[in-house]
Amino acid sequence: MLIRAFQFSVAMVLLLMLVVAGPAAAQKGMGEQTGVGRQAEKPPIETMSGTIKDIKIGPCERTTGRSLQGVHLIVQADSGKTINLHLGPDAALEEVIDQLSVSQQVTFEAFRTDAMPQDAYVAKSLKVGDTTFDLRDDNLRPKWAIAAHGGRGGGPGMGAGRGAGPGGGGCYW
Repeated sequence: MLIRAFQFSVAMVLLLMLVVAGPAAAQKGMGEQTGVGRQAEKPPIETMSGTIKDIKIGPCERTTGRSLQGVHLIVQADSGKTINLHLGPDAALEEVIDQLSVSQQVTFEAFRTDAMPQDAYVAKSLKVGDTTFDLRDDNLRPKWAIAAHGGRGGGPGMGAGRGAGPGGGGCYW
């Protein structure tokens, strides 16, 4: 009986360690000690638009987050350059994915860090037709991470629209 109680205690401590440590590592960017959302100095946000050339949903070899599958749009920007736009984990973006198609025009707010390849950006928001999906808050913290900690946003409908309320390569979130 005493051994069983000890085993249960050890299991609970390990579970608690996983719960506490998981969020700390969940949103670190490529090569970063802390996620962009937790850094005091934020990268500049750029607004761009272009045409979706490809939609890639698959394993993210370079992610430091918990999700192994991410969503990337390969966008031919109006400026002429090709952009690998990371949206986030596919499990959190089902509603967004359902509204995307190749040859579709999109407008987005995005950022990048020096640790990322030159053509790689992370989307803060994505506008498809008349619908805007707010993927990250003003501190660049992902909406799905906020929802996982009892905040607003995340899941289906992740902040579609503006205003108050809930909001092929490696992954860089």
